[in-house]
Amino acid sequence: MKNTNDEIIIKKKQALFLFKNSSFNKAIDLLNQIILEDEEKDSMSFFLLGTSYLYERNLEMAEKNLKISIEQNKNYYNSNHNLGVTLQLKENFEEALVSFKKALELKPKNLGTLNHIAECHERNKSFEDAKKYYNNVIEIDPNNKIASKGLARILIKFGFHKQGLDYFQKSAGLIRFSKEGFKII
Repeated sequence: MKNTNDEIIIKKKQALFLFKNSSFNKAIDLLNQIILEDEEKDSMSFFLLGTSYLYERNLEMAEKNLKISIEQNKNYYNSNHNLGVTLQLKENFEEALVSFKKALELKPKNLGTLNHIAECHERNKSFEDAKKYYNNVIEIDPNNKIASKGLARILIKFGFHKQGLDYFQKSAGLIRFSKEGFKII
């Protein structure tokens, strides 16, 4: 028996409720049912399904469903970003960078995306690119702990121990940087 449009809408609301309440396995079951029943198969259902799979660490299914979501709506930031996270977790850093850079086009200066791009470059041993993106984050948020820690790793790796240590302390919240320099907390 075919569900009416109203029944599909109710199920989508239930799936969103389950997703927002971190009931990802239940959301996955309901979203798979919705996708089978819904003739429209909207990008949001695939986004929620892919992201639920991501949270459950089923990276293959996350990748598959997030790619479908992007095929249907190339300009949805969250699908592009979450596909990048999925690919990064799969250690496919080159493809992750493509997804993160598309996400960054949609939300320039997004700190999470900038940090992910820097981390992918760092993992690919493209240290200058990683350093550039970590510095971009620090320009926007001088006390960003993720960027400070990443920059510290790179500085120490290349023998700049004093500066690296400063950034490690900053990432631990022991010192704060400002335009005048840094202060010990």
